[in-house]
Amino acid sequence: MSSLVGMIKRRVPKFPRFVGDALAKIPYSYRPGFALSYRAASARRRWFDETATLREKKDYIFQSTRRVVAHAIKNAPFYRRYYAEHGFSLDDLRTFDDIVRIPIVTKETLRDVPLEERSCRRRGRTETYTGGSTGEPFKFYSDPAQIGVEWAHMHYVWSRLGYRFGDLLLSVCFDPEEPPVFYDALRHSISLNVFYPRDRVVEAFLALPKRRRRVSFFRGYPSAIAELLDYCERHAPHATAELRETLQGSFLASEYPFPAHRRLIEGATRKPTISWYGLSERVLLAYERTRPFVYEPMHSYGYCEAVENASGFTTLVGTSYFNFASPLIRYRVDDGVVPLASEDGLLLSFEISEGRLGDYIVDKKGDRFSITHLNLSCREETWEVARCVQVEQREAGKIVLWVTPRRETSIEELRRVFAFDNLPLDCEYRIVERPFVSQRGKTLLKINSAERGSDK
Repeated sequence: MSSLVGMIKRRVPKFPRFVGDALAKIPYSYRPGFALSYRAASARRRWFDETATLREKKDYIFQSTRRVVAHAIKNAPFYRRYYAEHGFSLDDLRTFDDIVRIPIVTKETLRDVPLEERSCRRRGRTETYTGGSTGEPFKFYSDPAQIGVEWAHMHYVWSRLGYRFGDLLLSVCFDPEEPPVFYDALRHSISLNVFYPRDRVVEAFLALPKRRRRVSFFRGYPSAIAELLDYCERHAPHATAELRETLQGSFLASEYPFPAHRRLIEGATRKPTISWYGLSERVLLAYERTRPFVYEPMHSYGYCEAVENASGFTTLVGTSYFNFASPLIRYRVDDGVVPLASEDGLLLSFEISEGRLGDYIVDKKGDRFSITHLNLSCREETWEVARCVQVEQREAGKIVLWVTPRRETSIEELRRVFAFDNLPLDCEYRIVERPFVSQRGKTLLKINSAERGSDK
């Protein structure tokens, strides 16, 4: 199964459109590689949401958490050592209420531990990086069992706006190696590549046969979607007019949907949006079930807690039930939250108080694009040198990249490993020992001179 999943991820996106159209009609519950985990996760999600009692839910969370804790202690040297140092053992984990006794881990703690020491042998595990929305890359192994679980939950979230298998998606990407518009057969999605000027992207999209650009849903970073739609509203209103004919809504992914972005998207498309809160680490997932900006955790996916630290700041803590390759147990997320509702110790809803807001930089032409996309455009070689990348912009067309290195480096090497040569930007590189952080300790993606000065 593992080699099959890897082959699918590598090759299927490049399949021609007619193949993608055929594949899109096959439900994920029948697709090779993850059909079984998808069906099991779908059934578990329905049971958890529709019929399980509170006691059954808490027992499921406890049993799932205890299973991965036992696995980590047995197979990952880091967890054996870390738990022993904090005076915790598996015998301490006897009921749901004991989960709070498990020592919390952070990205900073894990990043300083060699990958193999915090991981376990697992057939089909794949090395994964995260960090596009925070500027801090983090390496771990993904477990093949997680793929079906994730898609089962995501498709349910999308179905809240009417999504069905076979619906064509429209996404926004930033990829120097792809053309202005291209088709991804794996995701059945047309990608608008804003690495290129907006007029060229819109022109290439409208050049497609009309029957092939009848998209049902927008999907992507809300900041990137909003920026592209803002361009279309001002310079290509016929493009947004056409989109309105078939669009049913927009899926706002991977960053907090800043209200101004959301209003622009919904105003331009005249269709609803839905947002969810998730991580590349796949430790937790929450979505807007009843109200915008109010997120309800999907505990059938992973256990989600709101934990207050010593300074009184509340953050999310997540546990992945299904990653036995690189266990992430009570993994703290730096975004601040306000818990809104809970029942007998189980978090039911929260709001984001300090999250991954989309932010822009402006190039020499006056065009804007999100810093998240700038980070994601970095090559793997970049992250072998850079531990954290933060952006400062003092004037249009000029940016300073503040790089916290992973190892000893030089300005000359940074110029070589970053992939921004073709952008209409003048890039200056600076090396710093530690990233700049907010007053609450959150790593900043975009910084200004005041924040930089306060951290020196």
